[in-house]
Formats: sequence, structure tokens, C-alpha cells
Amino acid sequence: MKKLTKPFCVLAISVFLFLAFAVLTIKVHDAFPAPSHNPAGNVYSETMTKEREFLKKLGTNEVKIGTYILNYKNLNVNNGTCTADFYLWLIWSNPGIDPRNFEIMNASIEFKDMVSNETIEIEGRKYSWVNYRVIATTSNDFNFRRYPLDQQSINIEIEDKQLDISKMTYVATPRESTMDSRTKIQGWEIIGSDCGITEHKYSTNFGYTTAGNNSDTYSRYVFATNIARPYFSSVLKMTLPLAVILSLSFISLLLSLDKYSQRISLGVSTVYTSVAFHISLSSAIPQVSYMTLADRLMISIYFMLSLNIISIVAMTALVDREKIETAQKINKALIIIFPIICALVIFLQFGK
Repeated sequence: MKKLTKPFCVLAISVFLFLAFAVLTIKVHDAFPAPSHNPAGNVYSETMTKEREFLKKLGTNEVKIGTYILNYKNLNVNNGTCTADFYLWLIWSNPGIDPRNFEIMNASIEFKDMVSNETIEIEGRKYSWVNYRVIATTSNDFNFRRYPLDQQSINIEIEDKQLDISKMTYVATPRESTMDSRTKIQGWEIIGSDCGITEHKYSTNFGYTTAGNNSDTYSRYVFATNIARPYFSSVLKMTLPLAVILSLSFISLLLSLDKYSQRISLGVSTVYTSVAFHISLSSAIPQVSYMTLADRLMISIYFMLSLNIISIVAMTALVDREKIETAQKINKALIIIFPIICALVIFLQFGK
């Protein structure tokens, strides 16, 4: 029976650690919505009826704006850029304003083509309607605090170049601004989209001030696409190596106390492995001033591996002083306590 005890313990504890990580992944997964592209639209006739009613209520200085995303490409996480290919439309009734002179505030436009320029009439009121095909490379401020389980947002932010909020404001209907069913981003999952109108205030007069033109606030349309890394593959790539590293560190506790060199060598090798894994994880994102989920997890792993090495050195010192019985008691206690502490410390990192 004694010959079977050690292999059985190794197998049982390894399974325990892996199951603990699996439970943690389920906990984190609950915080993420299921991937979905676009909500189901209304029947065409019903939609047109709603749009006619919407346009009839359109204010004199209001411009209806909307976007339809065709595709995203060239996402670069390190510098936060992504190229968006989309349609943009503008509808207004006031002949005294011209909202066609717009700009994308967080992007450089690579291609801009007017697809249509028409006039429509609803109950005697005339509306101008223009539609553009635009390709632009956007710049986004990504947040990596939850990396490698992070969610990001790719934004398209549009303002008029000249008409401030006193002369023109955007209005939008989210049911129209959406994405094509074939829209995708390689290596990411699209989990939703949204649009809205905000006001942006500039803390400058741009070098001049003229009577009647003192406004520094502009209406801004923002279309946001929310993306996330493939959940299960990200979890597996992160938790499986950590489970293996901790399991190997635990095995050193199962070796007899007289095998000091083997125990310490195994402990030190897990430290080297964890450092290499940490470097590999961090190389996929730019350097940031805050700690990511990966950083917190790896610091927890370093703490546990250091605790294991310190305990091995302490038990060896007890053996040298011929306090073998005390060393054996400490070793047996660590066999039970070590995996529990590992699971608790890692669990706390996911909760932050």
C-alpha cells in the first residue's frame, strides 16, 4: 500500500488543482455575455413606418446619422489601431446647414466615396439624404486590466468640422446602426455593438474668437463595437500551464526528506518555468502602467513557489539538526495545506 500512496497522491492533487482552475473559469465566464452579433430586426414595413415618424419629428438643426459596419481588419492590439469599413448616412431638412463636412475624430480616413445624394419628401417636408462608403483606421484606448480575459471596444467617433452644437446636433436610432452578419475580427469574438450621441467640449478657441461664434462644444456620434478574446481557448492557455507548474511544485513535497537536491532542483525549475511563461503572456500586449490579471496571477504563483522552496530549505535545516520528526510533520501538513492555499490565492485574483 505504501508504494501506491505517493503516485495516488500526485494524481489526486493534480486533479484537484485542475478542477479548482475549472471552477474559477466558470466563475469568470459568468461575467461575460454570450457572443452575439446583431439583434433581430423588425419587419421592413414596420421599420419604414417608424422611420417616417422619426423623420417627421426631426428638429430644424438636427441631423440623423447612422452607420453600417461591413468589416474590420488589421487590428493591432499593441498600438490600439483597427481599420473599419462601413457605410455612413446623414439625413436633414434644414437647407441652411450642410453636415457633409464631417470628420472622424479618432481615425484617419483612407477612403471616402459618396454612394448616394438624394432628396426625399414626407408630408410636404423635404429632406436631404447622403450615404458614404468609408474606410478609416481608428485609434482606440484599450484597457488590459483583465488580460488575457479582456474585453475591448473599437469606436468610430464622428463630428462636424465647422458646425458646433448651437448650429447642429446629431440624432441616431440604434436599431439602424448595426453590423453586417459577416463582420468578423480575426482572433476575437464580437459580443455586441451600440451607438449614441455625446457632446465634446474643447478647451480652446482654436486661435480666434468672433462674435456669434464662441461655442466650443460639438455634437459627436459614437459607434462602439465590443469584442472579447475567444473565452475557452484563452482560459485553457492560461490555466493549464499554471496547473502544471503548481502540480510539479507540489510533487517536490512528496519526495523523501533526504532527497534535498532533487526537491530544491524541482522547486527552482518551476520558478524558471513560471518566469518564462509570464514573459510569454506579457509579450502579447503593450507595456502598461497597471497590473493585468495575468500579472496578478503570476505574482500569486511566484508567492506559492517561493513558499514551497522556503519550506524545503526549512525542513532540510531541521533534518540537519536531527529534528526529523518535526520536519516530517511540517511536510505532511504542507501536502494538505499547499493546494488549498494555491486555490484560494488564485481565486482571489479572479475576484478583483
